[in-house]
Amino acid sequence: MRTFDPRRHGLATLGLGLSILFAVAAFAYFALSGAYLQGAALGILVIAAGIWEYRRKVQDELVSKTYEAEAETQNQRSQR
Repeated sequence: MRTFDPRRHGLATLGLGLSILFAVAAFAYFALSGAYLQGAALGILVIAAGIWEYRRKVQDELVSKTYEAEAETQNQRSQR
């Protein structure tokens, strides 16, 4: 069973956190100028992009670990 551990995906988690921080700052900027709808739209867009990028990085990491494990197994078999 796969468990979620944010420490395992350090840079991906950091990137997601920065995306959320930027989205909140963008919403606050537009909200202070009175354009709540534009701020909310931009915030949602930035958060969605951050989540998409996070999931892509985690998926790439899992695929690379799978390939590394397969290569290591083949290497051990060929050395026998």
